[in-house]
Amino acid sequence: MNKEQRPSPRNDRQPAELNELLHELEACGHHGVRLLERSGLPFWGRGLLFRLMGYVAKADGRVTELDIRYAEAIMRVMKSPPRQRRRLIRLFHAGKQDHQPFAPLWFRLITLRWPGTALRIGMTLGHLCHHDGQTSAPRTARCRTSITDLGLSREIGNRILGSYRSKVWITSPNAADEEPRSAFENACQILGGKPADSLESLRQAYRRKRSLYHPDRVAHSDIDPDLARVRLDELHKAWDLVSNRHPDA
Repeated sequence: MNKEQRPSPRNDRQPAELNELLHELEACGHHGVRLLERSGLPFWGRGLLFRLMGYVAKADGRVTELDIRYAEAIMRVMKSPPRQRRRLIRLFHAGKQDHQPFAPLWFRLITLRWPGTALRIGMTLGHLCHHDGQTSAPRTARCRTSITDLGLSREIGNRILGSYRSKVWITSPNAADEEPRSAFENACQILGGKPADSLESLRQAYRRKRSLYHPDRVAHSDIDPDLARVRLDELHKAWDLVSNRHPDA
C-alpha cells in the first residue's frame, strides 16, 4: 500500500471512539460534568480544557453566571485541590484573552493516535456552548474551532455539536415536528425561576407549580382538566431539561 492509500490514524480511531463517547454522553443526559465524572479526564488535559472554556465563554463579549457555575462544577467533580483550582482559574482567564484557540502541537499529535481525551474535552465544550439553549453564532464558531484545534476533524466537531442541538430543546406536547419552543432560560421561567437560581431552588419551584395542577387538586377546582394536563406536561419537560442541564446537576 502506497502513502496515498494508507489509512490515517484519525480516520481509524476518532470515529470509533466518538461513537462510544456519544452513547456515554447520551446516557449522562448530555451533561458535560457527568460525562467527566463517569469517564474521567487525564490531569494533562485539564489545563487545556479550562483555557478553551475561557475562550468559548467569552465569545459574546462576557462570561455568564452559568459559565462560571459550570466551570466550578467541573473542578468539583475532578476533585481539584486548591493549588490546581487556582491554576485552572488562571487558565480560564487566559483563555478569555485569546483571539484564537490554544492547543499545543504535542496535544494534537497525541490526538491522532489516542483521541479519547480530545473527544472528552470537545464534548465538555459542547455543553458550554449549549447549556443556555440555542447557542449564539460566535459561541458556536469558537466551539467548533476549538474542537478542530484539538486535532479532531471538522466532521467530528459537527457531530458533537449536532448531538447537543438535538437534545437541548423542549418541544410542545404532541408536536414533534414543530420548531423548538423553549431552551434552558425559558425552562427556568416555566418553573417560576431564573437560570441563576440554584438547582434546589428550581426544584422547589417545580414542586410548587406541579402541585397546582395535580389531578386531585384540579378535581376540586375550576381549572380545566385538559389545560392542567398540558401545564403538567410543560412542567415535566421543563424540569427534565433543567435537571439535566443545570451546572449543579
